[in-house]
Amino acid sequence: MDQIVVTAAFIEEDSRILMAKRLPKGPEGGKWEFPGGKIEPGEDPRRCMQRELQEELGIEVEVGAVLDVVSTIKGLRHIIIIYFECRIGGGELTAIECQDFRWVLPAEIDELDKPESDTKFWSAWKRVKRLAE
Repeated sequence: MDQIVVTAAFIEEDSRILMAKRLPKGPEGGKWEFPGGKIEPGEDPRRCMQRELQEELGIEVEVGAVLDVVSTIKGLRHIIIIYFECRIGGGELTAIECQDFRWVLPAEIDELDKPESDTKFWSAWKRVKRLAE
């Protein structure tokens, strides 16, 4: 079984959260996700987060705390996703390696078609937010 480690960004501005729509190819193609990507061998996860958001969306980010780690099995792949809190520090949002991006209200995220790992993260995040209120 292959193991893949991935980073994903949780970026919130003005009570809206940045979501990216995956390119149509692949098993999760066309789904909305917290943007990010695979960590290259020997790459620091925070550096990966910065690189992936530059490549996919043309933005520079400040990478903050780890919010969650989600593990899923897809066929013969074990996928581990590290979710980071991030803040945009520069650049202009552009759909470079994704179909689209959108700033959405938290209530709208439930309605988006997302990969299983992002659904797990979002469910856990909502529980934590409710407990903190």
